[in-house]
Amino acid sequence: MIAIDTARLRLQPLTISAAQAALEDRVGLVARLGARVPDEWPATDVRSFLPVYGQIIGEAPARDGWGIWLITLPAEGTVVGDIGFKGPPDTYGTIEIGYSVLPAFQRRGIATEAALALVAWAQAQPRVRRVVAECLASNAASVRVLEKAGMQRIGQREDMLLWEIVVPANVLQ
Repeated sequence: MIAIDTARLRLQPLTISAAQAALEDRVGLVARLGARVPDEWPATDVRSFLPVYGQIIGEAPARDGWGIWLITLPAEGTVVGDIGFKGPPDTYGTIEIGYSVLPAFQRRGIATEAALALVAWAQAQPRVRRVVAECLASNAASVRVLEKAGMQRIGQREDMLLWEIVVPANVLQ
């Protein structure tokens, strides 16, 4: 299985079976991941998505990195959040990224480090032409994360800021 290691983090795709274990078998999930999983994970938005994760994403795309990735601090042996895509690239090569870090681990640069790593991974994928994101205009921390990840603000829809990064032609394979 693929994984991304950064200076402090390990990102690994959440398989469908691990997603089911997150809802039904926390002890099994901990054993499968080899990491402590705080009771606060997953956050409400991801928790509500996990029951349909397999139907929407599918096992192969999830395993291949087009779904949720767990963010782990190996030094602490703890899952601290998640980051990922809302499915494989569309016909235009666009993917949408989202992320969440547990409150106890926020304000440590974890979301920025994870976003930089996953955006770089996405840019190296042959089908990806553009990475997009959105965040609440009032969420200053997310705005900073997306700016540091190299994304450009491209607009606003109601209370959501819209972001993108276009994959440079020299990165395309």
